[in-house]
Amino acid sequence: MLFCTLALALLLLAGCRGTVDDLAGDYESERVDLSPARLTLRTDGGGSLTVGAEEAPFRWEVRDEGRVVLHTRQGGIISARQGRGTLELDMPGSGKQVFRKKAK
Repeated sequence: MLFCTLALALLLLAGCRGTVDDLAGDYESERVDLSPARLTLRTDGGGSLTVGAEEAPFRWEVRDEGRVVLHTRQGGIISARQGRGTLELDMPGSGKQVFRKKAK
């Protein structure tokens, strides 16, 4: 029984790793009415949001149903929904923003 539990846990971790690798990369905001914004997700779970000249580091993870959650250093949480090559973030103060993944 213990072996089955460990095997299942390893399979789940392997599945999550692929999702993290697929999501990692650089994204640019599609909104043109705001300062240019760039979102970077690294495979190690770190990342940053750059708006204009300001950069804010964060940690990120993939949760249930593929929801991406950003954890800011100040304790804030920003939730994002995945689309086809996009992440839709509900940004405090500016509402929903769609970030499109840049080609490698």
